[in-house]
Amino acid sequence: MEQDKKSLGQFINEKKVLILEIIIVALITAYMLRGTYPSLILCFICINTIAVTGLDILFGYTGQVSFGHAGFYAIGAYTSSILSIKLGIPVVISMIIAALVSMFFGFVIAIPASKLVKHFLSLLTIAFGNMVYIFLSVTKGLTNGFSGILNIPNLNLFGFRFKSNQSYFFLFAAVAILVLIGKKRLINSRFGRALIAVRENPHAAAGMGINVKYYKVMAFALSALLTGLAGAFYAHLIGFISPDGFNNNQSNVFMTMLLFGGIASSFGPLIGSTILTVVTEVMQGFVRYQMLLYAIFILLVLFCMPNGVSGVIANVKARIAKRKGKKVEPRA
Repeated sequence: MEQDKKSLGQFINEKKVLILEIIIVALITAYMLRGTYPSLILCFICINTIAVTGLDILFGYTGQVSFGHAGFYAIGAYTSSILSIKLGIPVVISMIIAALVSMFFGFVIAIPASKLVKHFLSLLTIAFGNMVYIFLSVTKGLTNGFSGILNIPNLNLFGFRFKSNQSYFFLFAAVAILVLIGKKRLINSRFGRALIAVRENPHAAAGMGINVKYYKVMAFALSALLTGLAGAFYAHLIGFISPDGFNNNQSNVFMTMLLFGGIASSFGPLIGSTILTVVTEVMQGFVRYQMLLYAIFILLVLFCMPNGVSGVIANVKARIAKRKGKKVEPRA
């Protein structure tokens, strides 16, 4: 009886802490939404979270390294913009098509990528990102080259027109939350366990009857889908895109966010996107040294936090639980 009372009291205390955390986050978000610029930063955090979650499925849970995700990001942004401007397709539909087009290119790249490992795979993805960047730069008739695409229309959903950053934030936040929840459910499913098996040892996974190539291709395609969707969101939020925003530096930013937040973790993409997006905006006066700062972040993570910020949080929770005599489940 006393044990039941103790468990019930502990459950109530945990719920109180959770409710308090939600209230604090809600108050901070409400305060930031008072201004246009802070709400824009929140939108960037949500967009980056979606893109980095896609990269986490590929790299964190399947072990396939990609330094060319800016290519999928660009495909999503340009496809949605061109469809909505030149063909007059509704923005919602153009975004969905853009995500599917990115997914198609993910399939195309994944077929040769599934046979490569380590630095060979990295070189392939870098080449893909450069090819997309060059294509966007030279096709002036379709993409306007370095002049970019102007006056990208706002999203119109069920008669409601998204004009302000605040309105966009609520949409992007809802999608980001759904993406994080979907990733969690995916990883806990049979499909997710197969991805982890492929990451740990592809030869052993093949020996157990897992189609390694199939799961690698599907992970690549799903990752491209989410990154392309994030690119479409970015284009319609900003209203202007040019090739300069989709070079290799953007791919490095996504990878840095993932490593800093923590790979193969539930909230790693959110943590990394939030911290580095804010840091990037604060350090706007040091644009020349942006890549140097990201390199320093990567070195700090590799030497001091190999599992990222989420790994540090997990270690702290494990130590607290150990002191209380509880068992802690290992990370995937």
